Amino acid sequence: MMTSQLRGALSAGVTHTDPELSPVRTNKTKEPWPELAPLQALDSGIPLAVVLHQGVRTALHRSLAHGYYLPVRAALAGDGPVPVCWYGQQDVSWIAYYDVLHRLGLARYGPDEAEHLNAWAVLARSCGWWWPGEDVCVVVDRPQAIRTEPVSGTVHDQIRLQPRGLRYRDGWQPLLSR
Repeated sequence: MMTSQLRGALSAGVTHTDPELSPVRTNKTKEPWPELAPLQALDSGIPLAVVLHQGVRTALHRSLAHGYYLPVRAALAGDGPVPVCWYGQQDVSWIAYYDVLHRLGLARYGPDEAEHLNAWAVLARSCGWWWPGEDVCVVVDRPQAIRTEPVSGTVHDQIRLQPRGLRYRDGWQPLLSR
């Protein structure tokens, strides 16, 4: 709930219409903006806010979801359940997006929101996945090695894990399928 409240507060600090909240065009067609390479998008008249959303938030989310955390989560689950509420590097897409907007002067956050966003950024940089509980928080160390490869045909240079591309310091490697 706190994450949702933070993201709402960060969106409220964006100085333009946040594509996170309103991703469709504001013209008559109401069609989504096309996904183009950044320079081509700007040359085509796509607003900078949309280009940043597609090139930072959406691209990182796709790369991390399909290329990293969904395959790893599936490998961890095997035939059993996995924790419902887990956080970590997979959150970097929204963290980076709001950080970029702030650094470019396209968002203004209050001191509490800026400090909270910074705490999420520190967590994403310094540990692996984590599961909060009422009395304890389980934190996984960052992997020792992550080997990725580009996903051909993607506009924003998406990546995915190579087969056996993830190894933890204790030697464990999830068997990942595509």
